[in-house]
Amino acid sequence: MHKFKIKYMIIKLRIVLILVIHLALVGCTDREYSEKRVLMGTIFEIKVYCKNSKKAKDSIDAAFKDIDRMENLFSVYKPESDVSVLNATGVYQVSEEVMELTKLSVHYSSITGGAFDITVLPLISMWKSASKSGKIPSDSEVEECMKLVGSGKINIDEKNQKIYFPKRGMKIDFGGIAKGYAVDRAVKLLKQNGIHTGLVNAGGNIAVFGSREWRISVRNPDKTGDDITVLTMRDLSVATSGDYERYFFLDKKKISHIINPFTGYPAEGVLSVTVVTENPASADVLSTAVFVLGPVKGVELIEKLCNAECLVIDGKGVIYRSAGFSDYE
Repeated sequence: MHKFKIKYMIIKLRIVLILVIHLALVGCTDREYSEKRVLMGTIFEIKVYCKNSKKAKDSIDAAFKDIDRMENLFSVYKPESDVSVLNATGVYQVSEEVMELTKLSVHYSSITGGAFDITVLPLISMWKSASKSGKIPSDSEVEECMKLVGSGKINIDEKNQKIYFPKRGMKIDFGGIAKGYAVDRAVKLLKQNGIHTGLVNAGGNIAVFGSREWRISVRNPDKTGDDITVLTMRDLSVATSGDYERYFFLDKKKISHIINPFTGYPAEGVLSVTVVTENPASADVLSTAVFVLGPVKGVELIEKLCNAECLVIDGKGVIYRSAGFSDYE
């Protein structure tokens, strides 16, 4: 008889959700290897199970190097990144990864009806400036900024590997998809290097892979120690969007960092959204889209999609679930 043990790990989400991950059926011959690094403005953790220490460590290092490379391409805070140069010039011959992520972002904008939109950076910048000055933007200022928003405006020239912005001042930000995309790439790279079981966590954007089952306890963001539900996951991804760790106050009002691309104002009416799906980039995007749409329309969107479920907590603490979310509970 083989003996098995259960390992517990607590991972703090970027909202206030705490994931208590129970790893079942850990093979006696596999050892756990893990490492954390600060990348893309959050803490990335990679955990793998492998018999060979060198293979495990080399695979983890290769995955981190790829994430670091993605940050250097996507970050709006690095002046030399592809995205920063594109935003500054309005046209640029970008890398394959930036081209791929731009096309993917435009696709997600389409399937979410515009609730997810990478062209909201001018609005984000305007509201950040407002938080520093303490002055709420006027309706006319928001309306003028809204003229720069809309993923459908982006011109993509795949033949010449170029992206064009038709309007001066248009800018993109992959903040709502880059971490999920990086997690997805990391998982694929680990698998290519012979790692069969593991976890990649980007500040709460999590993908688990392999034959083992992971149980994730999602705690109430308003009540410390109070669990909302426990998810059972295998070869799945989960992501959460909310305004608990990233927000600011303006005119004594708490303002979400998530901007509604339909109105130009910060999204309201939702505390947090948790999405479970097969792909971490999809989970990242959909959690943002549902946050923007609100609980009713957000759940309606998720129920139209395949292989995606969500749990939404509205501003009053009321919990909404998509029809199939209970399959993971």
